[in-house]
Amino acid sequence: MTRFPVIHARGTASHSRRPCTSEWRWRPRGWVPLALLSLVLAACGTAGSSGGSSGSSAKASGPTWTIGAVLDLTGPGASEGQAEKSGIDFALQNLNATGGVDGHQLKIDTCDTQSTPTGGAQCATQLSSVDSHVVLLLGSLPSTLGAVPHLSGAVGIAIVPVLFPKAGTNVYQMAALENEVVSPFIKAAKAGHISTIGVIYVSNASGSAQLHSVQTEASAAGLKVVSEPMDPSATDVTAQLTKLKSEGAQVIFSATIGPADAAVISSYHTLGMTMPSVMGAEAVTNDFLHGLSFPLPSKLYGISTLAIGPGFPPAVERAWSKLRTDFKSYAHYPIDSEGGSAQYSMCVAAGALGGTHGGSVTALQQYLSSKAIPCFGSQIRFNVPGLNVSTGEPTGLLQAGAAARDGWGPGRKGPWYEGRTGPGTAGGGRPPARQQAMG
Repeated sequence: MTRFPVIHARGTASHSRRPCTSEWRWRPRGWVPLALLSLVLAACGTAGSSGGSSGSSAKASGPTWTIGAVLDLTGPGASEGQAEKSGIDFALQNLNATGGVDGHQLKIDTCDTQSTPTGGAQCATQLSSVDSHVVLLLGSLPSTLGAVPHLSGAVGIAIVPVLFPKAGTNVYQMAALENEVVSPFIKAAKAGHISTIGVIYVSNASGSAQLHSVQTEASAAGLKVVSEPMDPSATDVTAQLTKLKSEGAQVIFSATIGPADAAVISSYHTLGMTMPSVMGAEAVTNDFLHGLSFPLPSKLYGISTLAIGPGFPPAVERAWSKLRTDFKSYAHYPIDSEGGSAQYSMCVAAGALGGTHGGSVTALQQYLSSKAIPCFGSQIRFNVPGLNVSTGEPTGLLQAGAAARDGWGPGRKGPWYEGRTGPGTAGGGRPPARQQAMG
């Protein structure tokens, strides 16, 4: 069996006779802000009446619990994988600094998929025996699909949005259903007097799912959708964008993933288009902005579960304001979708471990399927009928900053956008109190 690299705390890879067994502990980069010590109490605190807790003691007294993490640390997905690793590193420090989970410190064993399905399968097999019975599936769709069938003896918490694991299985999807994620975009288009949405979508399962969600939500809002397919490997889609514009599209939505994201926005730039361009959540990353070889479009938006901007419930706004500040102090760059998904994944893992006191796979499954886990001011549940898919995460429409270093943030005033788009809540919670018009 091929052995995959073990990633050590300093970010170097080595091969070992015993794969994925190096302890991953956070090394402080200078001083630690005091605010970090209370962040996790708000983010992953006591789970209501269920008895689960994390960070509840000043000093951990029990043995260390090990969580597995499947990551794309080399290969095509390396930049995303390294960002996820940094996000988990940050969350791990916060949890351990506040007493760990249920009196136990945590450590993370990571395994590099090399961005391949085969690598995902190998990593799932190697990490299935972690003593926490929890494995974070943080790779891209190909490596995650490779991992899922080989994950036994553990619960998997995945971040990719199109797994749709069935209820009763051992995999839980952190990403909300796509129609919940696109809802703030549709609301913003409606409020901005947009009548026709142009969708360019990759001709695979991910693209089709995103297109269907936009069509469903737009139809309910009385909006028209025109669409054009693209090959996932295409690098030039000027013809499709030109056709969408000729069909009356007033905003372009990219139902894409991976390299196709860049292909769309590059073609948009080549054509000198000025209408709003909205990316899917997978592109709401710092890496995506830094990877563009031209000035950022002034009307570049992205849908996301990052609760950034006004209009969210007060508890969510407070938790996310702290998270943004503390993450930037730690990582020296703004939090993005990759960092955010790492925080939610670790929060859910900690909540389930605390709620079951480090229970069995069966106990973890029962807990995740029946209890709410407080994370960053929201209540996360896996209660979509028939599916292990999360609800309760806040959703919103963000705008890219003036420069890549600014990351993603609240919308700025402009011809299409005035004030804000307003948030939603994936699968439940309080909707925005008021939707300001665009344009």
